[in-house]
Amino acid sequence: MRSPVSESQSSSGRESDSVPALRRAVKILDMVGRRDIPPSAADIARELSLPRSSTHGLINTMVELGLLEAAQGSAHMGYRLGGRLLDWAEQAGGRHDLVGAFHQIIGASPELAAYTVSLSILEGSEVVYLASRTSERGLGVHYAVGMRLPAVYTAVGMAQLSAMETGRFREWLALYPTSTWPAPLTSHGARSPTEVLEQIREVQERGYAVDNEQIHHGVWCFAAAVRAADGSVVAGLGLSQPKGVDAERDAPLLARLSISTAATLSARMGYRQR
Repeated sequence: MRSPVSESQSSSGRESDSVPALRRAVKILDMVGRRDIPPSAADIARELSLPRSSTHGLINTMVELGLLEAAQGSAHMGYRLGGRLLDWAEQAGGRHDLVGAFHQIIGASPELAAYTVSLSILEGSEVVYLASRTSERGLGVHYAVGMRLPAVYTAVGMAQLSAMETGRFREWLALYPTSTWPAPLTSHGARSPTEVLEQIREVQERGYAVDNEQIHHGVWCFAAAVRAADGSVVAGLGLSQPKGVDAERDAPLLARLSISTAATLSARMGYRQR
């Protein structure tokens, strides 16, 4: 029987072996991308000073993964960048367009000046903040770009989960079952998975989500889902402010603004409600 130590050492060795291969793959992609004429495997090995045998194996794997594709020329077979990279570029470009449209819309909406407005995407069981515009009144609510929070306790997360198609939400729930959810971040957080699922049902009915001091004491956030041209959910847009003495009076306005602003951003992304 293999000892735990030897298993750990073996695993570590495999990880270290994969790093040079990854670096070589990136160098190959850089080189192929610079070439007007698709280089052959021999060209790649010679220019990058790589062993021919391992270069052929790496190129074959990259072709299999869609990172490279064969380009049959008149003199030799070369390689060009694969379609998978174009898919990645399109996704990155779409995210850039989303953030740019967010800032344009927020900057042109004076009625939003009193609120901290945030934009986030769902990654796994968390939301990741892509952009945030702090309240012009300096009310002290801020979401740092890149910050991650549990989706089930944030308004922006609940808005995205509730807007998913039923089948996709079931897939998400299978990947991140209730037993894996973290404990509530504040005393106002939902105390059980059943309560979270009930909140998601309520969000579906009214069209917006509310984080009522579930992330920060004294702060609430209203959020709605942002959709792409094909109708898929691509982000959550949230409006946050300290919860004052007139909070219940302000709630309808926050709800309306979160829905309308998310709808404006969705329209900018090409979504047309049927």
